[in-house]
Amino acid sequence: MLNLVYGGGGEVGTALLDPPAVQAVSFTGSTEIGLSVYERAARRGIRAQCEMGGKNPVIVLEDADVDLAVAGVAGGAFGSTGQRCTATSRVILMHPVADAFLEKLVGIASKMRLGDPLADDIDMGPSVDDSQLQTVLSYLDIGKAEGAELLCGGARASSGALGKGFFVQPTIFDRVRPEMRIAQEEIFGPVLSVIRVESFEEAMAAANDSPFGLTSSIYTRDVSRMFRYIDEIETGMTHVNSPTLGGEAQLPFGGMKATGVGPREQGNEVFDFYTETKVVYIDYTGAKREGKLY
Repeated sequence: MLNLVYGGGGEVGTALLDPPAVQAVSFTGSTEIGLSVYERAARRGIRAQCEMGGKNPVIVLEDADVDLAVAGVAGGAFGSTGQRCTATSRVILMHPVADAFLEKLVGIASKMRLGDPLADDIDMGPSVDDSQLQTVLSYLDIGKAEGAELLCGGARASSGALGKGFFVQPTIFDRVRPEMRIAQEEIFGPVLSVIRVESFEEAMAAANDSPFGLTSSIYTRDVSRMFRYIDEIETGMTHVNSPTLGGEAQLPFGGMKATGVGPREQGNEVFDFYTETKVVYIDYTGAKREGKLY
């Protein structure tokens, strides 16, 4: 039987976590709430899986197909208005390709058409509600105050009918330092932080300098560095020459660090989470067991 429960987070959480009939909880949401759900489930001794925050990086090396990387980052950062746990939040650029990459990306972002996301001629929709809009706008102010270089966007969309909705301009901050809040904290909006680096090693250090570890991507033609990235990146899912978005249902979905606790979603692991294992021994001999080991 499927039940749908409406209400605020605290009210719904109590309804889902406290009844004795509930023996497992699968949660998707913020890290703060996810850890609270996991803690409450542990007190009751029931299983829980929590899929939480992300701050997903894309690394673009100097040998990358720049046009392919730009298309992947544009879709990852601004598709779904950045309101996906797998959205691209950071792009880490090697200096030789940084300027050309950003010129192309800013050109795409500045021409995006905002409006009803169900319309065929619209590229990006609104924030989900006013609360999320205010969160995104607060991070725009934080990025400016931290000294990041604003390349495009950076404000609420206010022209015409857009001013009546929860629309934010696609925003790109350049010359972001890894320790800045806009590079560390999940924004869940169309805001991209650009970090410039000199080497592959510096790129990997910047990518892993995050409390989260959901998904990531690298654009390069160098097979050796592809596999070094796969080995060293601290994310539960990785992409090579493709965007951070998405996943296939037959594969596990989830991440490391503050991104997730408990078993992964999807794939074979999901069956283990929703299944109680029962072991059955049948002795058909009719004889008394003599051994002390079974």
